[in-house]
Amino acid sequence: MPLPKVCVTLSGNTLEEMLEDAALATAAGADLIEIRFDNLWLKKVEVIEEVQGDEQRKSKSKKWEYLPIPLENVNVDSCIAAFKTGITIPYIFTCRPRRQGGHFPGEESGRIAILESAIKSGSPFIDLEVDIDSDERMKLISLVDDSTKVIASEHGGSPPVVDEILSQIDQMSSMGSIVKICYRLTTKGGALRVLEAAKLVGEREDEGPEICIMGIGEGGDWSRIHAPILGSSLVYSTMEDSFDVIRQGRINFEDLLIAWDLLEYE
Repeated sequence: MPLPKVCVTLSGNTLEEMLEDAALATAAGADLIEIRFDNLWLKKVEVIEEVQGDEQRKSKSKKWEYLPIPLENVNVDSCIAAFKTGITIPYIFTCRPRRQGGHFPGEESGRIAILESAIKSGSPFIDLEVDIDSDERMKLISLVDDSTKVIASEHGGSPPVVDEILSQIDQMSSMGSIVKICYRLTTKGGALRVLEAAKLVGEREDEGPEICIMGIGEGGDWSRIHAPILGSSLVYSTMEDSFDVIRQGRINFEDLLIAWDLLEYE
């Protein structure tokens, strides 16, 4: 079976950190890179917490929090230009709104303007959520030429019943070259529904858009490891290697390739 292309979502919250991660992903052999532009509006801050206990056993622990920064702190045009010149492989431009789990702090009109700038800059891929106002979405689509592919994306809750998953895919099929749906996978039942729906899509004789079905949460890594049998054309990974990656249902790029090799997916 053909392996999906692997996209590394850039880590970091500054232009410099993201470009450094892009260089690592490129050297490691990633097929694509995802720029989560909305993450530029987060600042990583170390927080020290006191662990409760008796007087002799009290201790302090360190953890990281991500705090929003003002909208004007990010120079949008210069960052878009820097990504274009600093990344040497195809990339997906994403600026995720808070309503779909992203971090962009401004009004929707401002986000639309950023997506418009990314399209005009010649981004190879642009991620456009399907819940964007239909008129605004059509305006963005009208700016896209043959050099840019549209990813129609949806990031929702738990997977519905199989028929509803199939209906969702059908509704999104005319909205982009790639249909990306990311569910929260926390139960075996949800994972099995996604598997069954993907199997049925793969058995269809008519050609539709490329499909990327994936998950986050405890069962998210399952959907990425087994993306080849789900018929996904694209799978997202990260260069990060920490417990948080596992807990969130993401997967490290090298770990993904090792898993595919062990499972003899090729």
